[in-house]
Amino acid sequence: MEHITNQLTAKLYTSRAFRFYFGDMKLAAADIETTGLSPRSSRFVLGGLLLPSAPQETQAEGTLRVHQFFAETLEQEQETLSAYLSALKKSDVLLTYNGQRFDLPFLKGRAGEAAKQLPFNLDLFLLVKNYSPIRKFLPNLKQKTVENYMGLWSSRKDEISGKESVELYYRYLAEGDPSVKRTILLHNHDDIVQLYRLLPVLEKMDLHRAMYHMGFPIRAKASEISNLAVEKIQLSGNELNVSGRQGAKTVSYHCFEHEGIPCFAVFKPDSKTFRISLPLLRQAGLTLVDLRAMRMDTEPFHKYPSCQEGFLILENGGEKNYLEINHFIKAFLERMLNQWITKKQQQR
Repeated sequence: MEHITNQLTAKLYTSRAFRFYFGDMKLAAADIETTGLSPRSSRFVLGGLLLPSAPQETQAEGTLRVHQFFAETLEQEQETLSAYLSALKKSDVLLTYNGQRFDLPFLKGRAGEAAKQLPFNLDLFLLVKNYSPIRKFLPNLKQKTVENYMGLWSSRKDEISGKESVELYYRYLAEGDPSVKRTILLHNHDDIVQLYRLLPVLEKMDLHRAMYHMGFPIRAKASEISNLAVEKIQLSGNELNVSGRQGAKTVSYHCFEHEGIPCFAVFKPDSKTFRISLPLLRQAGLTLVDLRAMRMDTEPFHKYPSCQEGFLILENGGEKNYLEINHFIKAFLERMLNQWITKKQQQR
């Protein structure tokens, strides 16, 4: 196995919405190369990882560090997989393009348990496909097509397809030609660099609506606890129900209320899941949460017109306020994870 590294200078992406969900997270763009589509009959041969050198706080020139893990032979697959997965797990968010349907299932199919506790996946393909109007006038949603739409055609040096990369890998195994290897590495390199450069496409959609439906990560501050990944949000009757998964460092926790705060929560280490239910108020077509009853700091919510006298309107006449819902969930879960649960863990 060979671990190849290089770096380049580029503008680091930021936006107000992006910082809200991922500003305090370690982001990594990821892409893999394989010998086919099925993990049952194909092999993992190359994993690429791009790491921005600084937090996503300002649009300034920064360093993008690229790591590539290349299997020189098919027999090196497991060694290469292990090294690649170890590198992935050091991040909080994996930026992928169709990773939900291909990259992550393939890694799990080839590595088994070792690939099951990966970071939160921010899949640009699914975001563009399901939440951006640009999908209506593009001929397809291939990564290179979206790159061209976003004006990134001149940034890519690679000229081969994924299918051609497979053919070239088998040629490299047979001939050992270093120029063939460089072509394969360039294809993977440009895929992850261009993927990072595609982040501005998030501004072509309502990211808050997308995150409500696709979920978002919750940062754990204590080292003994992993991040959470919100996966499902429901406003059902007089309850706000939120569920998701825990990371590798799971916790066992449950409550029916906490120091007078009405909430039901259960964190299960065996299934690595969590679920919380919080009370809502329904009145005159409005769905509200009482921030004071939840003992929330109301100051961060005052900027919303939907926050009045300590009540936050989550839904009005069937129209959801996605940002407000996500902000409340994020703030509540961060407090629960980093105060209540962390305190309990430290007392053990």
